[in-house]
Amino acid sequence: MEKFSLVKPLIYSLVFLVVLQSCNNGENSNGTIQAPVVRLSDIQNKASCVFLTTDEEGRPVASWVETDSQGTKYFYFSYWDAASRAFAPGRAIPIEQHASFHEEGMPKIAIRGDGALLATYETSVPSEKNRFGLSDIRYVMSFDRGETWTDPKSIQEVTPNSGSRSFSNLCRLDDGEIGIAWLDTDTTGVHRGRPVRFAKTGGGIGFEPSVLVDSAACECCRTAIGSDGNGHITIAFRDLHAGPIRDISISSSPDGGQTFAAATAFSGDNWQVDGCPHNGPSIVRGGGKTYITWFTGSAKSGVFYAELDGENNVVAKRQLNQGGRFAQLCMMPDGVRVAVYDVPYREGDAMQSKIKVCRIDEKGFFEHEIHLPDSRASYPVVQPLGNQDVIVAWTDNGKVFYVQQDVNAIDG
Repeated sequence: MEKFSLVKPLIYSLVFLVVLQSCNNGENSNGTIQAPVVRLSDIQNKASCVFLTTDEEGRPVASWVETDSQGTKYFYFSYWDAASRAFAPGRAIPIEQHASFHEEGMPKIAIRGDGALLATYETSVPSEKNRFGLSDIRYVMSFDRGETWTDPKSIQEVTPNSGSRSFSNLCRLDDGEIGIAWLDTDTTGVHRGRPVRFAKTGGGIGFEPSVLVDSAACECCRTAIGSDGNGHITIAFRDLHAGPIRDISISSSPDGGQTFAAATAFSGDNWQVDGCPHNGPSIVRGGGKTYITWFTGSAKSGVFYAELDGENNVVAKRQLNQGGRFAQLCMMPDGVRVAVYDVPYREGDAMQSKIKVCRIDEKGFFEHEIHLPDSRASYPVVQPLGNQDVIVAWTDNGKVFYVQQDVNAIDG
């Protein structure tokens, strides 16, 4: 294994005003809170693609990428430090310099049940046959908490650099292995769009052979994957229907990813767009239900939320924010859902963007605003921290920030 380790002092705190607002009536709550906003990335570099997951004990882990003034690319991760109540200094993950950095197919990290680290990233190789080049999803692993890493491999080594693999997502499964879903290439030439595939690690180094989930999905929206604690896996993706309609579908596996049922189209947005939105869904599972957030640009546009029962029937659906984009979702230990999304707005002659956090429970939907001055905050992610707090992270003006938020304080 290659020896590759770098520690960077990145923590830098600012304090901004955070306003609580109710989603139910649109009125401000009676008070405000002060929340420390922390810069995670190097102030000298351009940063993006922040991703959050948890380690084998349920503690948050962050990853993100940076590019320096010479164009050199870096990939970092950080464990949550309980003593300082902050992410520890970032540590480097080896990454090939032809890696492709984009938010819908960002580099990301997952931790197996035994503590082994697995990091993925996309690469792009020029090709005369494809104007976008050939993309692949590569991975490296560490078995000593990031001190050393394996050499990079393709997630499907039998056919590396053939066609394109991209727009993946990771999830630690109920057996402790890591599952990955992605968009592949239709080698038959029969289907419009791209097939969705799934694979999982097999206990050692590497992924098992992949399984087909759906034959024709939207070409460039991220996939989402969730596991329910009982061996059931659900994959959500933007599907292609007649029209062209690009709505959200899901497919479930009852046997730990060995087989997947036919995809079910559930969002009913009827969004007809001749092009790819670059905006995929987010999914969590628990309590016998599936919870999903997504964006649509249909007649009733914005960020939406739905609850599906065990048969993938919609039991609840609502719009979270008409102006929202790029939604992500997590679930607290008590079953409360927390959604995050960015919302653009105009201030004077400038377009800016802010982060919204929405608490979803039996009491209703309550929205919390992270409003920074001169902000272009976008692509937020969210992950539970213990029983009461969440970590929300995002990219703003080429830097990565995060904040720790008490979920119970998000209330109208």
